[in-house]
Amino acid sequence: MKIRVAETAGFCFGVRNALGITEKELAEHPGEPLCTYGPLIHNQDVIKTLEEKGARVIRSPQEARPGERVVIRAHGIGKGVYEELRQRGVVLIDATCPFVKKIHRIVEEHSAAGEAILILGNPEHPEVQGIVGWSSRPCMIMEGPDDPIPEYLQDHPADRCCLVAQTTFHQENFQKIVEKFSKQEYNLCVCPTICSATAEHQQEAVTLAGEVDFMIVLGGMHSSNTRKLYDICRERCPHTCHVENAAGLLEFLRKNEPIWELFTSGKFQHVGITAGASTPNYIIQEVVQAMSEMNTFEEMLNESFKGVHSGDIVKGTVVSVTDNEIVLNIGYKSDALMNKEEYSADPSVVLTEEVKVDDELEVMVAKVGDSDILVSRKRLLQNQAYKELEEALENRTVLTGKVAEAFENGAVIFYQNNRVFIPASLLDIHKIDPKSLLGEEVSFRIIRMQKKRGRIMGDRRSVMFDERNAKREETLKKLEVGARMTGTVKNLTNYCAFVDLGGIDGMLHVTEMSWSPVRNPNQVLKVGDTVQVMVKAFDPETRRISLSAKLPENNPWNNVDEKYPVGSVVEGKVVRFADFGAFVSLERGVDGLIHISQLSNKFVKNPADILELGQVVKVKVIDLNMEQKRISLSLRDVKDEEEEVQETELVEDDSQQEEE
Repeated sequence: MKIRVAETAGFCFGVRNALGITEKELAEHPGEPLCTYGPLIHNQDVIKTLEEKGARVIRSPQEARPGERVVIRAHGIGKGVYEELRQRGVVLIDATCPFVKKIHRIVEEHSAAGEAILILGNPEHPEVQGIVGWSSRPCMIMEGPDDPIPEYLQDHPADRCCLVAQTTFHQENFQKIVEKFSKQEYNLCVCPTICSATAEHQQEAVTLAGEVDFMIVLGGMHSSNTRKLYDICRERCPHTCHVENAAGLLEFLRKNEPIWELFTSGKFQHVGITAGASTPNYIIQEVVQAMSEMNTFEEMLNESFKGVHSGDIVKGTVVSVTDNEIVLNIGYKSDALMNKEEYSADPSVVLTEEVKVDDELEVMVAKVGDSDILVSRKRLLQNQAYKELEEALENRTVLTGKVAEAFENGAVIFYQNNRVFIPASLLDIHKIDPKSLLGEEVSFRIIRMQKKRGRIMGDRRSVMFDERNAKREETLKKLEVGARMTGTVKNLTNYCAFVDLGGIDGMLHVTEMSWSPVRNPNQVLKVGDTVQVMVKAFDPETRRISLSAKLPENNPWNNVDEKYPVGSVVEGKVVRFADFGAFVSLERGVDGLIHISQLSNKFVKNPADILELGQVVKVKVIDLNMEQKRISLSLRDVKDEEEEVQETELVEDDSQQEEE
């Protein structure tokens, strides 16, 4: 068997340069803090080695510490991220690939000139996200020739547009997209930004794949560069595998018995090997050596390993975690992958906050492919919870969950990783905006389940009806004339307020809202207020309830005869006039009347001729009727007494002067 290794296999210049810079920094500054902005390369072995040497990985400027050295990886970062890092006072070590730097300059200049920007590449890839960060305008992104032309360009074909590509973009797909635009009159400025090394790498892989019986593509399972190599090699060589290392190749052959038989039968005479830009040379050499020593390799293949099949429940240790993916060691020769959607049904979950490296997770094997194993925590939890949901449906059990999504037609609750949809008509007793429930913990019932289609429907309205009826019955037991209750103001009219006493409403008339006169309920109450009331009247048949907030202990006339005895002189404020006199407020809820005849010794036609509204006056209590709650006051008597005192003082002064 002849083994051929692509000359361009392995590290590209950008990765090799970034790795060299990082290792140099670690060697020259031992013990000093160093971090890389994102994983330096898509290779867990290399990342782990760097971490052991003291290089930690950060994924946001906020994670960097002032004074810390930060290496910018070959993928580059956006302009705004640079500024945030500088503001945090870090030492920037820029290892961005020169080819990527070139794209940054192109995008910055063309967007500043007012041109639209079209990027060919994977929008989730850090290189593309970094490129977007250098544009002063919103960017358009196309992933392949089958993508539709962006709507903006369809609507503005005459606008100048700058087209750039991710450095590892497929050269053939690049040409197809350019040709697609050339067939129509678009004002396109095409900038060829695919890395020449990448293009040569891909071309050599294509040629090699067409000349061998079996093609091995080495590299990280989540490396965009390596996946492109795998795709183009598989087009030329049907027997192509994508693995990370020799152990991964062993696992691949163990699961693909027909391919192993082709090896052992001697039908595979020529084997080709290429590797992604993040694959170290030692991994390539390990695979070459393993393939060269087929006898030893066969012995390893026949070793006893646990089988793994779809539906198996396994435990795994977290090897790495990003915003969109978790890599797990589940005890096999190759790691398992779990994306964000398979971790949780809740789209708001942040993986890096939920999961840490070395955490242990129980998961379900979702798919066993030729070169990868996909697992799911969400499906495991869903299956575990489904029996409970079926019982809840049968028994009409009330469940609780938080509203995570809301739309015009309803809301979604995530119950143990199952999406429960509640239509808007079943969200409340009354019509509400579903968005008003976002983030709230609510109770509901399951009313329909379609397991095969993954659809579960809930009902909150019936639960609310039951709760209200239960409260109503409990409240009715307490209702009797004179009972004290606490309620919530539910609605206001011009003449009353409706108070929810617990599943049943009572009416609080404006005349019963306060011991002081109230002209409009809005003066003293608002919807949502909690009020203490007393049942004034209750009809069990019609269930009509009249309430009063005028509690006896709060009656301002309590002890008025002690505070304002007949003959006492007190102060009060003039609050209103009548034809027959003026009303003076002695305290809130207690008014007295100065009859027009008690205003002055002289004839008074209008009380306003003597007094002003708001004026504070001294008056004498001349009569008090506690039953009718009436107090008669006199301004005239106070003035007469004051005049008598003044005259007495004058007489005494004159007598003293005569004696002197």
